[in-house]
Amino acid sequence: MPRLTLEERRFIADAMADGLGYAEIARRLNRPTSTVSREVARNIGSHGYQPEQAESVTRQRARRPKTTAPATKAGTARDRRDFEARLVAVLIEKGVPRMASRVMASLCVADSESLTAAELVRRLEVSPASVSAAIGYLTDLKLIRREHDGRRDRYVVDSDAMVRTSMASVLTMDRWARISHEGAILFGDSVAGDRMAKMGMFLEKFTEDMVASIDRWRHLLYP
Repeated sequence: MPRLTLEERRFIADAMADGLGYAEIARRLNRPTSTVSREVARNIGSHGYQPEQAESVTRQRARRPKTTAPATKAGTARDRRDFEARLVAVLIEKGVPRMASRVMASLCVADSESLTAAELVRRLEVSPASVSAAIGYLTDLKLIRREHDGRRDRYVVDSDAMVRTSMASVLTMDRWARISHEGAILFGDSVAGDRMAKMGMFLEKFTEDMVASIDRWRHLLYP
């Protein structure tokens, strides 16, 4: 599918300003939702999503020569299994449900670019329903994305995963900050009002710092 045009990027910026979600924006552009979410995740900065800047960065990225990482010696099959188990344990500790953690880990360590639901079922030796629920959970968190190869859906953990899920968290925190500020005004000079005001100030500053940090890391990952 051809890359987004500047006009489409401007439409995304205007639609986001109007409060439209990624799915609705994608529907109006006749694009996959993942295309819109990835576009915003890769190009949003401390001043929000800027279509002209996104267009310029994308053109520069397309002109850069592709580099290949030096080959390294792979671990044994047992090493890989142990690593996958430890990755699952870390994800569970983070609060990700066990099955979703197993699916995420499987996608991370897979030799192929993506896996289908059927491949995950065979790999994990669990029911299709379990895998389907885990995929839904991980997709909602923006940790994985869905691709359609013309016959079936395939699931991917790509280099943008951390950017996408971090930005999803930022947007939630931003809404929390806004509602806290509204609460401070509503409750006025009271214990509740003071509590909401302090909460709003903290969340607003925390969100600004997160966006700046994500922006710095994105430029390091995609120079």
